[in-house]
Amino acid sequence: MPLSPPDQKFFKAAWGYAQLGIFLDANEELENVDPYYRAAPEILALRVAIYRGLERWELMQEIAARLARFQPNDVQWTVSLAYATRRSDSVEAAKDILLKAESQFPKQAVIKYNLACYFCQLEDLESAKEYLKRHISCRNGYYRAQGQPVY
Repeated sequence: MPLSPPDQKFFKAAWGYAQLGIFLDANEELENVDPYYRAAPEILALRVAIYRGLERWELMQEIAARLARFQPNDVQWTVSLAYATRRSDSVEAAKDILLKAESQFPKQAVIKYNLACYFCQLEDLESAKEYLKRHISCRNGYYRAQGQPVY
């Protein structure tokens, strides 16, 4: 549902502040949005960005998890959830989130890349290399499907 004019104004102001890296002001603008609309996907998506900027990992984790449930086919929420979980809990917990998501998003290079990073941080270099190869394969397959050259 579209935001009403006053709420649109607050959202746009919050978006602008977030783009400038002024996350506290962005968050304050969102607090002016009618409580009925605060659970709208665009508001929650902006909150993820704000909480990331503020390094409020638990809040980012909570909102990303809600968005992942609300929009289960959008890979960015799962990746954001893993990102926040890595910082609030552990690399192992973040890795587990992405391993579970891998079957749902088998062609998403971003999942493979992040798994490569997490395995590397866990000093499992063989798995890290394997996931990096999978990332490159997914990325190249995407570009081929788009008719673009692969370098």
